[in-house]
Amino acid sequence: MKANYSIAEIEQAINYWTRRQAADSHWALCPAARALANVYGEMIFRHDTSVAAETLDAEQSRAIETALQQMDLGLTP
Repeated sequence: MKANYSIAEIEQAINYWTRRQAADSHWALCPAARALANVYGEMIFRHDTSVAAETLDAEQSRAIETALQQMDLGLTP
């Protein structure tokens, strides 16, 4: 796990999940993308360029780590 994630990495992970998992019937984001969207929105509001990995909850950590690992392996949808 990285110490910090940039806002660009959070955005890339959200995009990864939205391509991989369809939205539900109400056009909401899938759970993984939604968890990261909350972090992303807070970062934009606070003008943060990165977030400490230790501040993420388990769902957010799993979502970003999985997305970044899959993208590193070239397994993007």
